[in-house]
Amino acid sequence: MRGAVERVARFFRQTVAELRRVVWPNRQQTVTYTAVVLGTVAFLAALIWVVDFVIRQVIQLVLPG
Repeated sequence: MRGAVERVARFFRQTVAELRRVVWPNRQQTVTYTAVVLGTVAFLAALIWVVDFVIRQVIQLVLPG
């Protein structure tokens, strides 16, 4: 049991040490990265919508009803 507790404690110490070495982005980088992600998501959503619309129109032409 003691070995398990020591392993868990070591894991958390190593995790905290690793988080201290991380280079976190500054505010401007965070804003830029967020804008890029949102722009990419909006572009892909629009692209999927257009493809879906075109496929739906083609299917309606092929299968009238």
